[in-house]
Amino acid sequence: MLLDVPLMAHSSVLSKVVSGVSAAQALIALRPLVGEARADKLDRVAAGRLSGLAVVVENLFDPHNGGAALRSCEAVGVHEVHFVGDKVPRFSARVTQGCEKWLELHHDATVAAAVESLKARGFRTYATVPGAAVSLEEVDATVPAAFLIGNEHTGLTDEARRACDLELAIPLDGFSQSLNLSVATALTVYTHAQRRRRALGRRGDLSGVALDELRLRYYRREVRGADAVISRWLRENSANG
Repeated sequence: MLLDVPLMAHSSVLSKVVSGVSAAQALIALRPLVGEARADKLDRVAAGRLSGLAVVVENLFDPHNGGAALRSCEAVGVHEVHFVGDKVPRFSARVTQGCEKWLELHHDATVAAAVESLKARGFRTYATVPGAAVSLEEVDATVPAAFLIGNEHTGLTDEARRACDLELAIPLDGFSQSLNLSVATALTVYTHAQRRRRALGRRGDLSGVALDELRLRYYRREVRGADAVISRWLRENSANG
């Protein structure tokens, strides 16, 4: 079965939350309904997310490979994935196993739009190209990085390669010098995620309000009618001073 995944707008990680309630307050309101064990797991995953590691997939062709790429990204702790192309991508639900609901997914009509939005937020952009002179392991892991990956048939377009700050390659020592999209994505994000964590000295790179907002996004997925619960909590606590 193919899955139509609703992709998010660039404006915010969160849907609109009840006015006047901070993320920290909303977490307090929802945590009893989420349950301590589940909330602890959601908190651990959120704390391990890397907002400074993004993936941009250009012209996805195979929905099964797309689903596998998403699953690798989520498993490693990637926070944000972009898909570039004329059509909103579809994925194999059997492959994704629901991982898409924990990712921030975007669709951009052009690679220029995707790259521009990422650069405006401080990302360096890298075109993954077989045979490039620079190795994936040479990337500065302290700087937010977005990796552009092309499909299995044509790779990255010339437009995508020109738009990036640098071209790099995954080091390969065999006769085969190219990988399919899902494998290339998995190796890229795993390698860079490990290097970024070592460079930063911690599992994730979110903290403070940004981390609370991501935790809240996860909590709200667990509680039916979450906004109504938060509103009721606010009224009760306001009445109690």
